Amino acid sequence: MENTDREELCELMDKILINSLELVEQDVQLSQDIDRLMTEGQIDLAHTRFTKGPNAVSAVQLPAEDYKPFRALRTVAITPDESTLPHMSLESHPVDAEEERIDPASWFGILRPPTLNSAKDKFTRSLESIVERANVRVTLGHYLSLFAALNKQNAKN
Repeated sequence: MENTDREELCELMDKILINSLELVEQDVQLSQDIDRLMTEGQIDLAHTRFTKGPNAVSAVQLPAEDYKPFRALRTVAITPDESTLPHMSLESHPVDAEEERIDPASWFGILRPPTLNSAKDKFTRSLESIVERANVRVTLGHYLSLFAALNKQNAKN
């Protein structure tokens, strides 16, 4: 009887380790995606500066000290999952002057270059990947702490 309990415990630990390795692989893939998207977004910004001139995308378009504050169009919401783990999600908010939500891309005028819009899209997609990676890391941390607890239990037997 004791031998079957130990075998079940070892089998559960094996499953947790396999799931952990899959999460590590997913974490590495998301990290590479984030790096690629950020690099491509920066290249698009550089392309916009090159084609439109150095003042087209510069600190001149950024809000000055007298600019009124604004709120982000995308925010992270943390909700409890069915399990005990928190789950993060990215919420999109519409542009709304009453809620002080503006689109920072509007600082660059109405007729923005396509590369500027492309950069915005890539940075937005990288933000989605960052939130997904955070969820993967929370789950991975939970699996590793569960494995450590099971390993202690296995050592006592």
